[in-house]
Amino acid sequence: MKPRSTSRTESAISRALGKALTWACVLSLGQAFATDFRISSLSPDGLLSWTNAFASGVCTVESAGGLPSSWIPWVNSFTTGSVGQVVLSLPAQDRFFRLLAVDVSAGSAAGFSNLTRSFGNLRTLAGNGYGGVDGVNYWQNSFEGGFATNAALSRPHMALADRSGNIFVVDKNSHSVLKITPDGRIHTVAGTHASGNGPDAATPGVSVALSFPNGLWLGSDGVVYLLDTGNSKVRWLDTNGMLTTLFIASNGITTGRGLWVKDDRTLAYFGDGQNVKKWTATGSIKSVNKANFVDVGNFIVDVAGNLIVTDRGTNRVYLLPTSGVNAGNPTQLFGNGSANPVVDGTLARTNGLNEARAVWPAPTGGYFLGTDQGSQVLYVDPAGILHIFVNGQAGSHSGDGQWFYSAGLKVSEVRSVTMDAPGNILIVENDYGYVRRIDFLRLTP
Repeated sequence: MKPRSTSRTESAISRALGKALTWACVLSLGQAFATDFRISSLSPDGLLSWTNAFASGVCTVESAGGLPSSWIPWVNSFTTGSVGQVVLSLPAQDRFFRLLAVDVSAGSAAGFSNLTRSFGNLRTLAGNGYGGVDGVNYWQNSFEGGFATNAALSRPHMALADRSGNIFVVDKNSHSVLKITPDGRIHTVAGTHASGNGPDAATPGVSVALSFPNGLWLGSDGVVYLLDTGNSKVRWLDTNGMLTTLFIASNGITTGRGLWVKDDRTLAYFGDGQNVKKWTATGSIKSVNKANFVDVGNFIVDVAGNLIVTDRGTNRVYLLPTSGVNAGNPTQLFGNGSANPVVDGTLARTNGLNEARAVWPAPTGGYFLGTDQGSQVLYVDPAGILHIFVNGQAGSHSGDGQWFYSAGLKVSEVRSVTMDAPGNILIVENDYGYVRRIDFLRLTP
């Protein structure tokens, strides 16, 4: 489709940025806008705003050095309403900018296809694949400060990114929390790499011994929370690197994995075997679920305060209300209880989810799921239809530098799927210890 010019916007941006001009266009998706999708403003400091976008879509800002010239994807942003904005890193030279929009809603015929084309290459961020035996600590002092792809990870469980681009990884068998910095290097931020039970008072994190930490959460303020499973503690690491115990579960924690902590540290949920436990600042700890799960994996808290819980033992994902008349009663969301192969494009409720372990909300609705023995990253759209997002099998590791959705078995034993602030997808593969990323950026206009 030929780009549609927006002359009023062009003149405003020309005054702000010298020679810069803007164009807006929409990919043809079988759904038209009621009014023109267009750039509404671009400030000298790079704040670009638009209007008339899809209510469930992706907006791509493209740039060119001149006209005529090739357009290149510059940055992506999910759209959840008519208006939106993104901050651009403006170069010293004048550039041209235009927008593309795609509809990723469940009701559009091309919704899932548009979503896959909004993401780019798959890459490995950490792990060299050396370790593969549970219970073994593969950490070596020589890894410290080196490139993360040269380090052997020891059954990592989860990775979460802060707004500065640092990625925190809980590495169970090396008894540590690691940080991958934007330059690709790896650093220890909590734990001594030897099992122990370090002090509870505020102490530099690298001086506090941990024991099989297996859960991770990241607050909006950059505070890192970890489930120190072997010591039955939840600890928090402040932005100055000091580690403090938030609470101790006096009855112990069995195979704890999932963790969520409210920013003000007055409420926390954590996995404990067959249960999700709730801690409050009064010191109370009790099970949230009235009926036992089999083997709780990761979970998230939705906007209503309810839990979305993966249960590896039943091959299902559940909604667990935390208030109201149904509080504590899990109801099936996805998975039919079997380990049967996924049937792409069918209802998530009727599919097998072979050891569901990972769940993360999609910005435009729906969820990303990860299966352990199934070795897949899955996407459930808002209509409840299940799609294979990244395929794999036990022991597979491939696809680096390629479009993530190209053919091939790329991932193995997925433990967690999360998204960072820019929208990149982070995947942790547990068995041979990898942290992978799918770039949230189109490969072509």
